[in-house]
Amino acid sequence: MSEKILFTDMDGTLFTSDKEISPRLKELLIGLVERGNRLVLSSGRTQSSIQNAIDRIGLALPGMFFISTNGNAVYDCDRKRFLFQKTVPLDIAQGVIDLAHKHGLHIQSYTDSHVVCERNNPEIAFYRKATGMDAIFTPDIMSVVRKPPGKLLAISLESRSRLEPLRLDVLEKYGDTIAALYSCDEYLEFFDKTAGKGNAVRYVCEHLHIPLSHAVAVGDAENDISMLEAAGYGVAMANADPLVKEHADSVTQNDNDHDGLAEVILKYFAS
Repeated sequence: MSEKILFTDMDGTLFTSDKEISPRLKELLIGLVERGNRLVLSSGRTQSSIQNAIDRIGLALPGMFFISTNGNAVYDCDRKRFLFQKTVPLDIAQGVIDLAHKHGLHIQSYTDSHVVCERNNPEIAFYRKATGMDAIFTPDIMSVVRKPPGKLLAISLESRSRLEPLRLDVLEKYGDTIAALYSCDEYLEFFDKTAGKGNAVRYVCEHLHIPLSHAVAVGDAENDISMLEAAGYGVAMANADPLVKEHADSVTQNDNDHDGLAEVILKYFAS
């Protein structure tokens, strides 16, 4: 049988709301790989955050790849190296930070191992609880990041409507260079416009000589749409945003807290 490949989002798809994975789903993923298929984890998280999460749940499998920071980077886990990395130019990164200040919003960026933001507040506490990342606090984010970052992230715990004016301002000023997409109602992501999960899916399939028609992608948030569209078959989780469901070929019956991803594995990777 021809090799198939599963691209799965993490938060809201692979993970439950408590950032765990059920023993049943873990067993199904192991079986998928043992039958000669590929598993690719695709996330808005940084590579180090993905790695820490996978180490915590014990899901380091042979031949696995990570798509991190919304498609800005592809990491080969076996060879322990990046296949490519894209970044936000330093001047634009600082411009996004300045616009976030204008709107009174929390903004953060990243070093290779830490999230970097200006102060310890409820937004960073919310983020750190979700990802387990350590934080560096500084009045000048880019002086700590020092190099073009993979992404920036604005957070609002109030509502998406608090983030939308910032999204529009950033796209008006920098829309020819960077994308601005929601990964959940609280998170607004800024990253290289030529990246995205969809382009990363195409890159990985070409790299592994696997036809896109043999690729299945599963996700729940706006930043997953390009991935669902690029794969031969795109599946939205039952808990996905309505817009995501509109771009999917099908929707799972169960949500991420009830092994919705397992349905996809049993349907497309059972044999």
